[in-house]
Amino acid sequence: MEVYLDNAASTKVDKRVLAKFNNIAETLYGNPSSEHMAGILAREEIEKAKNIIGKKINCKSEEVFFTNGATMSNNVLIQGMLRNQPETVFITSVVEHNDIIRLYDWLPYAKQLINVNKNGIIDISELSRHISKCSRLNIPCLVSIQMANSETGIIQPIKLISKIVHEYNKGYLHVDATQFIPYYPIDVQDFRIDAMSMSGQKINGLKGTGLLYIRNSIQNKITPIIFGEQGLIGGTPSTPLIASLGEAFNIIEYNSSTLENKRDSLLYFIRDIGGKVIGKIGKNRLPNNIFCRFPGIKGLDLVNLLNDVNIYIGTGSACSTDSDEPSHVALAYGLSSEEALECVRFTICEETTEQEIEYTKRMLKSIISLLK
Repeated sequence: MEVYLDNAASTKVDKRVLAKFNNIAETLYGNPSSEHMAGILAREEIEKAKNIIGKKINCKSEEVFFTNGATMSNNVLIQGMLRNQPETVFITSVVEHNDIIRLYDWLPYAKQLINVNKNGIIDISELSRHISKCSRLNIPCLVSIQMANSETGIIQPIKLISKIVHEYNKGYLHVDATQFIPYYPIDVQDFRIDAMSMSGQKINGLKGTGLLYIRNSIQNKITPIIFGEQGLIGGTPSTPLIASLGEAFNIIEYNSSTLENKRDSLLYFIRDIGGKVIGKIGKNRLPNNIFCRFPGIKGLDLVNLLNDVNIYIGTGSACSTDSDEPSHVALAYGLSSEEALECVRFTICEETTEQEIEYTKRMLKSIISLLK
């Protein structure tokens, strides 16, 4: 039996998404920038994908831009806005995805990291103080937050964060919705989001597909970081990839309660055999996520031993697995470096079966007993 429990890193491509990609790749081969019929048909297919996504997140088609993933989307938005308005203060949190943390470290602009509480929720009072300071100085601020953490699955109170950010007329909110969007609907108007990133590979789409939503009213505040004839994002758009992302959005179904039941069966078992779950268990956690540690057992050792019995889990962000350093997210929860290196992540999906969960329990219990 093979059990894939690393869906926060990447999901299996849906057959309908793959069929869409293959069909468009075979039939619409024109450059969408061309003025002849082959180009027009390709352009129309891209517009169809924009309309599907626009309806799904409640935005206009001209507010949808396509990228190769959330990392590119994040960089286009954040670097583009800060280059356009260098006086802007960049505000983010200590538990963001590795690409944001590395970007934060590199940026030569005014910036601020916000701490989190013991449950991984952003310190709202600290955020409010920094927004107020920007307001007093009359300088813009860009706040960038993951809607749901890629390691712990903890969901941030985005509506409250948005309210605080937009109390200041020069405050802008960017969210990375990559982990959130597979499980819950997003209305960018209701959340009052100015910009949003996501990756197709987390919604049963193809790798190399991504989305950047930018509200019309702030598009003139962004300088391109990749120049070309396409304006904000240079390069020839890939019609097959874009069409496949539209299809991935089209078939999203939200069944969080079903996922929670499967997840909780494994979660409570992990606790019963001595595992320590990181972060609060409840409605502010993604329904498929278990981020935990087994005291005295290195996370990488557990990953490798489970791999030997065809069970695939992660140690945290898939973008930082080449590092021997402890997860900065785990450290932000107050864990020691040794404890942080014990952390592993189980993330199930709709296709995870009861038999797979039971097999995982048996193998996990056996391996934990062996390692203790």
